[in-house]
Amino acid sequence: MRGGRMLAIVAAILVLGLAAFFGYGRLHKRNAYVAQVSKPAVRAAEEITLAGTVQPVQVVNVPAPVDGTIDQFMSDTGEHVSSGQVLARIKNVRLAVAVQTAQLDVEQARNQLSRLESALIAARLEVSRSEADAIRVQSQVSQAEKTFERQQVMFREGVTPRLTFEKAQHEYNALRTESQNLAETVKKAAEQVESTAKEIEPARKAVAQRTSDFEDAEAAAAAGEVNSPADGLVIARRGKPGEPVTPAMSDLFQIAVDPLVLQVVAPIDSRAAARIQPGQPVTMEIGATGNVREVKPGQVFIDLAKPLPEIKLGMTVRIKLKLK
Repeated sequence: MRGGRMLAIVAAILVLGLAAFFGYGRLHKRNAYVAQVSKPAVRAAEEITLAGTVQPVQVVNVPAPVDGTIDQFMSDTGEHVSSGQVLARIKNVRLAVAVQTAQLDVEQARNQLSRLESALIAARLEVSRSEADAIRVQSQVSQAEKTFERQQVMFREGVTPRLTFEKAQHEYNALRTESQNLAETVKKAAEQVESTAKEIEPARKAVAQRTSDFEDAEAAAAAGEVNSPADGLVIARRGKPGEPVTPAMSDLFQIAVDPLVLQVVAPIDSRAAARIQPGQPVTMEIGATGNVREVKPGQVFIDLAKPLPEIKLGMTVRIKLKLK
């Protein structure tokens, strides 16, 4: 009886031990599962691929200087230009008419001055000729007067025939009349010289003023020239000859100031843009590398670390970015 009781006690202890063992195992598995579920998941870094365009970093926009129509393009895209170089000419009808009108005014003023100068020369020549004739005739008048007076005395004394006397008288009177007429001619020629000389100075001033007006009109019309503000490369141009332009067209030309300093600009959605940081590295399928310089709504700007020879303005490159 005593031996049977001991066996029963041992059996009971074994059953309790096995139950405790299996219960602990189930509890350990449950706690491990709970711990696994409670641990936060680690998000793997994502990588996106974008298509970007190679663009210059420094671009200068050149506007249309005046209203008008494109008369002529002097430079095309892909051409290197220097500061001050004429890129295009804008034709403004009002300015063009002003130039033509001013040019006609200059021509008229110059023609008037030329006529007055010719008239002055002619008047001075007339004075010289008339004075010479007056001196010549006055000498003849003096001689004719002496002849007439001698013939008159001789006629009174009955020594000279009437016809001879009358002939001397007629010649004297004719020469005296001619002398008087020449004196009047000299006077009028001298007055003409004086009058014309007075008109010449205002005419010269008029020519100077019209010339100044013409130069101002030309300078205003020259404002229609589109000049390059800096040395660089023409990367874009708008419009065609004959098409209208206004100063509101701020990018009639686009010039890359330093075409060797390039960037890649790629479109990106707002969710991805929020996970990109300036300065993070970028890889490209063409083998070039770069860094994010700036992120704007809808765009990411990437500086090329070392541009390769095969990278050209305007080309499309595929870039890879890791989202943080």
